[in-house]
Amino acid sequence: MISLMSTGCSTNAALKKAATDKGIAAARVTLPPLPDDCREREPHAPIAVGDEVRSVLKAERRQLDKANARVGRCANHYDTTAKALK
Repeated sequence: MISLMSTGCSTNAALKKAATDKGIAAARVTLPPLPDDCREREPHAPIAVGDEVRSVLKAERRQLDKANARVGRCANHYDTTAKALK
């Protein structure tokens, strides 16, 4: 009799786990696509022969600033989306 009861409990546990797994699978969240801006790459500043080193460095810094701003926007997008899904 006890073995039948323990078998019934394990069956209930298996059914509960199966139901939980099915519910999790059905509740899967589809994330919205990343904005196109998040997939863009920032090119290096163009350099021409004879350019002054300081001007090249300044141009490169501007490109880096643009790239860092993009990372900030994309991180904000991700954080906002993750917060909305909680």
